[in-house]
Amino acid sequence: MTFAFVFPGQGSQFSGMGKNLYESNEAAKALFEKANEIVGFRISDIMFEGTDEQLKQTNVTQPAVFIHSVIAYLTMDNATQDMVAGHSLGEFSALVANQTLSFE
Repeated sequence: MTFAFVFPGQGSQFSGMGKNLYESNEAAKALFEKANEIVGFRISDIMFEGTDEQLKQTNVTQPAVFIHSVIAYLTMDNATQDMVAGHSLGEFSALVANQTLSFE
């Protein structure tokens, strides 16, 4: 069987995105904390509890969608694929999944 991962672009954000990963997976929690350091503010707080208006701000939306997509992928058990693709911003997540770019 052939598997592909397709990553979403801007516009797929929602309040609460990634919260379940953060609360249930230590590796995900560490990656969210690393992401907070990289972007220079607690983006995870906005992702988990922010309003739709906060999440629509481009400086939040784009890193939030990327962070959520990549952490969801990196913390999957046995994540193997034959191909990856991304829509718009999701292309960057696909590049991380393909090990062309790093999370950082």
